Amino acid sequence: MKLLAGFFFYVFLIIPSVHAQSSPTIDKIKKTKVLTVSVNEFYDPFYIENAKENYPGLDVDIAQAYASFWDVELKVIPLRTFDQHARMLEKGETQIALAGLSSSILRFKDVYFTDPYLISTPSALVSRSILPPEPEGQIVTVQLFRTIMDLQSVSGISYSVLSNSSNHQFLKETFPKAQVFSYFTSEAAFNELKKNNVNCFVADSFYIMALLQKNPSLRASYLPITGLVQEEHISMAVAKRDVEFLYHLNFFIKEFKRSGKMQVLVNKYFKSDKWVQKEVEK
Repeated sequence: MKLLAGFFFYVFLIIPSVHAQSSPTIDKIKKTKVLTVSVNEFYDPFYIENAKENYPGLDVDIAQAYASFWDVELKVIPLRTFDQHARMLEKGETQIALAGLSSSILRFKDVYFTDPYLISTPSALVSRSILPPEPEGQIVTVQLFRTIMDLQSVSGISYSVLSNSSNHQFLKETFPKAQVFSYFTSEAAFNELKKNNVNCFVADSFYIMALLQKNPSLRASYLPITGLVQEEHISMAVAKRDVEFLYHLNFFIKEFKRSGKMQVLVNKYFKSDKWVQKEVEK
């Protein structure tokens, strides 16, 4: 019993000293009066290039909320690849990569990840022409294709996906014998579906929902399949040198979700098409 009491005394002794440590990253933000965040250049509506007023993108809105907390200016740097985000963090040229990133054990070698601010899942747009027809004369009460795993029963499916993404890895592990074609951008992978070069495009559920907001007519030719099959944690990334900053961001995310502000942004970008630009709608 004395040993247990001694243990708790030791824990309470060291906890205040740990949290009393200053964060070099926060100190820099306060000193420069600027929060610098990298975003994904090709991932609307997380970041929207030439955006409409008040619709800069979900990740930019989150970053602005954090900058406003510190009463500093927000600087946004659009990048293309995870490696670019990681290098910028390591060099100290950005403080946060807020780019719709899926955390993974491989990426953990290069950066620290916060708790997730969104939960996604591997999803698909599949050509209706490859799917078996519904039985005639019957009232269909059960959806045949709820998750991407249900496609295992359909032969002849070929897939397009963003190269080296978590969805690419999922396809290779789950459908090892399937034809899987990977591309440098998700847009290029999606275009292969529209060209009929493949009959299924795979991306995370938020990307699929965004496509349907931009072009609702896609539902006529393609079936969206967005049921949860594997949790993908969309998180912020920071450099692997400032744990105190990581603690702070995690609490910010927790409060942002608890207060309902995260759900407001989800509704703003994934349950409304007000952010969609006119040139995209054509």
